[in-house]
Formats: sequence, structure tokens, C-alpha cells
Amino acid sequence: MNPPPRKPITPLSGTRRLQLLTSTLEQTPDTSQIRVFAYGSLMWSPCFEFTIRSPGTLKGFRREFCIWSVHARGTPENPGLGLALEKEADAYCEGMIFSLPQGTAEQELIPLWEREMWTDTYTPTWVCVDVDGETLSALTFVVSKTHPNYVGKISLSEKAHYIANGSGKYGRCYDYLFETVQIMRNQGIVDTDMEGLLAVVDAVVSGSGT
Repeated sequence: MNPPPRKPITPLSGTRRLQLLTSTLEQTPDTSQIRVFAYGSLMWSPCFEFTIRSPGTLKGFRREFCIWSVHARGTPENPGLGLALEKEADAYCEGMIFSLPQGTAEQELIPLWEREMWTDTYTPTWVCVDVDGETLSALTFVVSKTHPNYVGKISLSEKAHYIANGSGKYGRCYDYLFETVQIMRNQGIVDTDMEGLLAVVDAVVSGSGT
């Protein structure tokens, strides 16, 4: 496990953030339609307009609490954890794919960039998502394993401790997990790892777990 940062990570400059947005859009494989694949808070709290939202499956990645949260859902003194995608050959992640309105351009994506790319903890990545037998291109956010905010290997009990106790600018880390599991249940998505993690965190919160 990589230790949590002792202070908040310095955010990207506005200029650098805009450069990353511009270069990412230049690489889009489908210029006629921009889509976003969401696997965490964007599923239940999107920060962009969309026309269609559908369940989708991304192969070769897994959803994991693998980012130290020392601002949004924790502090340097009491860190929480954040979700990211990690590459794994035989894994898959079920989430939501959002189709954005025709004509969506750089300006409309700035709120998304300010939220997901406040630092360079994530790498914006174009991926292929399976949706009802069709393969669609979408933008998503993959963890940068060289970043100081990357957690690395961590036990289930350690995850539960940080999620149960972390709280930051945007609220409790527990709520972040709960809302993610809830939207997946509502959309018919089954993630046994997240369900199991929530059960362990609930035990910690109630005092019956370690």
C-alpha cells in the first residue's frame, strides 16, 4: 500500500487542464457522437447534459477503490478512498454509458474536466463499451499508477476503515460508496465486490466490524 499524501495534491493549472481536454477530444474515435462511460459518482451525479443513459460493460478493466481522497471525501489527516478503473486482462466493469447531445464540444465538457481532472490522478482514455450487443466508443477515466494518490494493494478491512471514516469537501466517503451501489441496484447492475464491501463498511459503521 502506498501511504496517503500528507497534504492535498496540487491541482493542475487551468491551462494544463484545458490542454488535456483539447488533446483528448482530438483523439476521439467517433467525432459524430461523444459518450462517457461512468463507473462511480458520475453514474448517480453526472455533471453534463446527456440524451441517452444505458447500462454498458467495459472489458479489460475493474472498478476499484484505489485512489486516496484527501480533499473530496477525506483529508490528509483522515483520508478516504475514491473509485477508479484499473487495467486487468480478464476483468470487466459494468457501469453506465451516457450519450451526450450532438454538437457537444470542449466548452460543454469543462465541468467534467474540472471534476475528474482536477489533478492528474486519472488518465482520460477512449475505450470500447458493450451496450446491448453493440460496441460503442466512450471516454472514461483510468487511474495513473505512478501518481502519489494511487493506493496500490490494500486489504478489504483497510478499505472499509478508510471508507467508514473518511469525509471531505463533498461529503462522507461512505455515502459515495452507498450511492454508487444504489444506482447500480436500480439499473440492474450486479457488482458482488462493491456489495460485499458495503456490507463490511456497514459492519464497521455499526460497530460490529473491525
